[in-house]
Amino acid sequence: MKFTIDPSACTNCGLCAPECPAKTIRKEKTHHRIIPERCIECSHCGMVCPTGAVRVDGTALPPYPDDIKALTGGEQLEHLILSKRSVRSYKSSPVVEEDMKALIRAGETTATATNSQYIKAHLYEGGEVAALASLVARALLPVVKMGRSAPGRLLLRAAGLKRYADKQTVEGFYKLLIKTLEGRADPLFYQAPAVVVLSYPAKKGKRFGRTDCALAGENMMLAGHARNLGSCMIGFAEAALYSKRLRAKIGIPGDRKIGLVFTLGYTNAKYYRYPLRKSWRL
Repeated sequence: MKFTIDPSACTNCGLCAPECPAKTIRKEKTHHRIIPERCIECSHCGMVCPTGAVRVDGTALPPYPDDIKALTGGEQLEHLILSKRSVRSYKSSPVVEEDMKALIRAGETTATATNSQYIKAHLYEGGEVAALASLVARALLPVVKMGRSAPGRLLLRAAGLKRYADKQTVEGFYKLLIKTLEGRADPLFYQAPAVVVLSYPAKKGKRFGRTDCALAGENMMLAGHARNLGSCMIGFAEAALYSKRLRAKIGIPGDRKIGLVFTLGYTNAKYYRYPLRKSWRL
């Protein structure tokens, strides 16, 4: 798919640029422009655009219904699923207890393999999020440092991490990690007021532990979305917390593994349209 911005419809408001996870949108004199080589086709720019200026293969993204409350039960569920996004901009207000309990309940009642019910939710809020970000940043720094050299980038490509082997990307991420350690940035959790870590027992959950965490986590995030809570899965954190030593530092026993990590908070952004995706039909 090819994502572009129609200059005649763009008001140059700039809402799309911070919403782009690939940082591929540039501001021109009269409008914004998408650099196609770096676009990951996520639709975020088009969903947040109030004028519908973003085009996908020349077509605008489908708009939300005028009256969502008038949708039938099935239609409302479909809207909830289709409109759920990976949110990277949050209000500073903490998650209220009632909403957090609803999320935990959604996770607890998720069907797990053989009804094992062995998933645990570890919640980090407020200053704990900054401490967690610093811990994860310190764990990732050696790998990112390696990517700053030409041989290191070759190793990243050989490991199937071509997307992270771009020199400009590595340098930018390295600087952000340094700022994270200094308390001046948070490229990992986007200054979310809360982070949820789902874990499972290493032995009992060897076969389906991560799958169970993924299923429960998606239910939790959808339950949050219904309450205007945004969320975003954080793969970098999950990879960094592979170490038992690091897990112990955040209160997770060594005999448990990480199945999913996601941010949580009331979203700053307002979305107007559904995303477009490639067809799964063969």
